[in-house]
Amino acid sequence: MSILSRLWGKPRFWIRFLTAIGRKYQKLIIFCFLIGAFSFWFLPKISPFILKKSPLKIGLVGKFTVRQLPLSIQQLIGQGLTSVSKDGQVKPLLAQSWQTKNGGREYIFTLKDNLFWNDGTPLVAKDINYHFSDVATTNLGNKKVKFQLKQPFSPFPSIVSRPVFKKGLIGTGEYRVSSIKTNGQIVEKLVLTSTKNKIIFRFYPTEEVLKTAFKLGEVNIIKDISQPGNLTKWKNVKTEKEVKQDEFTAIFFNTQNPKFAEKSVRQALAYALKKNWPNRALTPINPWSWAFNAGVKKYEFNLAKARQLLEKTGQNQSRLKQIELITVPSLFPVAEEIKQDWQALGITTQIKALTNLDEGFEVLLISQKVAADPDQYLLWHSTQKTNLSRYKSPKLDKLLEEGREIADIEKRKQIYQDFQRFLVEDTPAIFLFHPTLYTLSRI
Repeated sequence: MSILSRLWGKPRFWIRFLTAIGRKYQKLIIFCFLIGAFSFWFLPKISPFILKKSPLKIGLVGKFTVRQLPLSIQQLIGQGLTSVSKDGQVKPLLAQSWQTKNGGREYIFTLKDNLFWNDGTPLVAKDINYHFSDVATTNLGNKKVKFQLKQPFSPFPSIVSRPVFKKGLIGTGEYRVSSIKTNGQIVEKLVLTSTKNKIIFRFYPTEEVLKTAFKLGEVNIIKDISQPGNLTKWKNVKTEKEVKQDEFTAIFFNTQNPKFAEKSVRQALAYALKKNWPNRALTPINPWSWAFNAGVKKYEFNLAKARQLLEKTGQNQSRLKQIELITVPSLFPVAEEIKQDWQALGITTQIKALTNLDEGFEVLLISQKVAADPDQYLLWHSTQKTNLSRYKSPKLDKLLEEGREIADIEKRKQIYQDFQRFLVEDTPAIFLFHPTLYTLSRI
C-alpha cells in the first residue's frame, strides 16, 4: 500500500493539509468567493444594462405635432381607458369596467387598482384628460370618471382607447419620453426609452427623403412606405409587408357634378375597371370588423355591362368624353391603370396631382384610414364637410344616425350591413383595394 493510500484514511492529515493550503492562499480564496457571490447576486440585475441593445432608429413619413403623434407611437408611451381588438371589440385597459346610463348619454368608467404614471405618481380619476369639446367630464372620487354626452353615442368606449398623458408627455406605457426635438410645432426627432430598449424616431416630409436617410444610415428602419423601390434588393435589408385593412383606396366621385349625378354612370365606370389589384376592398369598413358585409355587389369587370349602362344615359354620355382625375403621386401608377380601363369606354382621363381639395374635383383617387368602430358618419353623412363625394342620401343618413345611437351590438351590426349594401349599390365611390405598406430593416 502506498504512502498516499495510507494517508487517505486519516482525517487529521487532511485537516492539517487543508488548513495549510487555506493559510497560504487565503487572499485568493476570499477573492474567488467574492467574485462568485457578485456573479450570483448582482450580475443578473446589471446585465440588462451591460447587454442593452443598440437603439432602434426608425424613420416615418409625415408632419406631426407633440399632441398629434402617430397612434402607434402614442401607444408605446401611454394607454387609454380601453383597448380595441383587431376585429373592433372594445376591452378594458386602464378601466376595469364601465357602465352606460341615461339612454347612452352617460358613461361611467371605474379605474383599475394600483395605476401609476411613468414618473411614479399614482393615476387617479382627475388625471383622465381627453379634453372633449362637447362632453362634460366629472370625477366621482379617485376611481371613477363620468362622461356626459349631449346625444347617445355608442362608439364612445372605442374613442377612449386613445392614450392619456400628463404634462411632459408622461404616460403609463412601456416607454417614456427621453427627448423631443421640434422645428416650430413640428416634431423632427423623438427619443423613447424603456428598461430594455431605446427607440429614436425621425420624421421626414416624403418617402424619397426617408429612403435617402435610410441609405445614408441616419435610420436603420423605415416603416409604412408604399414604394420601397430597389431597396428590397439590397442584401443587408429585410423587407416586410403588411396589408392595411384599416385603410382603403377608392375613387371618389363628386356626385354634385352633373357628369356623375346618375348612379348608372358611376356604376358603369365601376364595371369598366379590371380590378387586378391584390387585397380588394369591397366596402369602406375594415374586413376584420364584426360589422363587415362581404355580401355587397362586387362590380366584377364587365365592359359590356358598362357600355349598356352608359347607353341608358344619353344625356350624360356626351359629357363623359373626358374625366379629370386627381390623386397623390404615390397613386399615379394606379391612376394610369384606371385611365387605360376607362379608355375602353371611349373616355379620356386626364390625371393631375392633388394640391388642394378645397378647389373641388371631378374624380378623386385617394386612400382613407378608418376608425376601429364601424361608425362612418363623418365620411358619408350629407351634413359633413369630410364627405368627399358630396353624397346625399336620406336613407343612408338615417342608418348612420341610428348606428351611432343604438348600443346593442347585434342591432348595430344589422344597421351597418344595410349601410354597406346601400352605399356600394349607389356607388358614390368605387372601392379598390386595401393598401400594402412596407417596412425595411437593415440587418
